[in-house]
Amino acid sequence: MCILAEELQPYPSEYDIYVPKILANDVVRQKAVDCYLKKGPCTEQEKLATDLFRDALKTNCKKCGEKQKEHVKILTEWFVKNQPDTWKLIIENVDS
Repeated sequence: MCILAEELQPYPSEYDIYVPKILANDVVRQKAVDCYLKKGPCTEQEKLATDLFRDALKTNCKKCGEKQKEHVKILTEWFVKNQPDTWKLIIENVDS
């Protein structure tokens, strides 16, 4: 019997970000949302971070390390509680 499994490459830890600081800063948070939604410019680092976040949402964080899972949970809970309309847009744009 042969079992083939896709080997998941974990997200690189150097792209871990300090989520509470971003959420606490209205300007930085909005810039990140605009980048994710492709409504504003993105630096290369922001583009990579939003791509990783999008993939994490799509795959239910299968490639996330423990810290990354914690970050996704913090982001999700914050947006659901504080900006549910923005969270809806984030979810609607997972595949874009």
